[in-house]
Amino acid sequence: MNLKLLKDRNLVLLITAKFISLIGSQLQTFALSLYVLALTGSATNFAIVTAISIIPRIVIGPLAGVIADWFNRKKIIVYTDLLSGIIVGIYWVMFRLNGEISLIGIYFLAVILSVISSIFLPAISTILPSIVKKDDLVDANGLDSLTTNIGNLIAPLIGGILFTTLGLEGILLINSISFIFSAIGEMFINIPKLDIKSEKLNTRVFITEFFEGIKFVKQKSFVFNIIILALVLNFALSPIFSLGLTYIGKQVLKITDSQYGIMESILMASMIISPFIVSKLNRNINPGKIMFLSIFSSSLLTVLIALISSDVYTSLFSSNFVPYISIIVVGFIIGMITSIANISVTIIIQKEIPLTMMGRVSAVISTGCVSAVPIGQLIFGILFDNFEAWVCIIFASLILLITILKFRISLLKGPEKELELNKS
Repeated sequence: MNLKLLKDRNLVLLITAKFISLIGSQLQTFALSLYVLALTGSATNFAIVTAISIIPRIVIGPLAGVIADWFNRKKIIVYTDLLSGIIVGIYWVMFRLNGEISLIGIYFLAVILSVISSIFLPAISTILPSIVKKDDLVDANGLDSLTTNIGNLIAPLIGGILFTTLGLEGILLINSISFIFSAIGEMFINIPKLDIKSEKLNTRVFITEFFEGIKFVKQKSFVFNIIILALVLNFALSPIFSLGLTYIGKQVLKITDSQYGIMESILMASMIISPFIVSKLNRNINPGKIMFLSIFSSSLLTVLIALISSDVYTSLFSSNFVPYISIIVVGFIIGMITSIANISVTIIIQKEIPLTMMGRVSAVISTGCVSAVPIGQLIFGILFDNFEAWVCIIFASLILLITILKFRISLLKGPEKELELNKS
């Protein structure tokens, strides 16, 4: 990883602003999940929070991509962060006055922030490849991923402590401030302006631009296959980590809030390792093969999570300490190898998509990748409420294994052949 890129003022400002915003958002997500679980004790209600926060991204995401390609990206990210900070601040005032937030209120907050995020994400995704050279994208993405993963590492650890001491009220205040500070940092980023078309953005042009993004993805068969693959994988893999491990930790192993925060932080620590090795891997192994090996091994390792959460394993010990450590070890390995795959895919996409289409195309890809998450969250939430945790995990593992074997040939070929044809 080329640490000399840290001398790039724009890159440092971008990474710092994202880091500050991430810490606040992760603290809030962490606190809301524990708050809902403590309030209802239901995995289904917990899953609904995650699911409804993704639905706006599916509906609005591709449309917001057109906006990102047509309007000032800097203003978009600054205004959306400021708006998020104000809304979370209002919720903090409401909580302080009433001493609680209803379940409906939490759902409403999740939806509002998701709508704003749906506009923010396509815009922010276009900035990194526009402020660094193409040859530096691997290292720049490595630094960006490293910073993000450090935020993911420390946020749950801090969240466990703050939720115990300050509760949801304190975390809402911190998140509101973090959004505002992030917006302030983004104001100083020098972002090159795109060559926007001279015609006005009307309904006809908007629809044309929207379908151009979809058409571009369909023409890139490797990218299209990744989206189809991600649809199935997110249905099964996302609930394991965003719902399954939380449910297993709190409801099966009965760990404390602080222990949960430590577990989440250690799992996130695995992703800090990946940026340091991803550069070398991408020079020696095609990214499709990296994806195949990552997902295939993850599907097998997921079986171990099922075993750890079963009565057969937990009954061997007088306390939850060994199962708790076992979950952390297996999750650490899965997190590391999947993070390597994610960075590899990001680099491919950034190199192949023209900057003038980056907003639209990245929004289409992002929407395709996450569109199965709400369904997966809801179904697995119901499964966890009606079946033992290990049964649900085994079911997810089988879906992962069958899916990755189905796409084995396409992934192992990789995008190289297609890229050569596109360049000729």
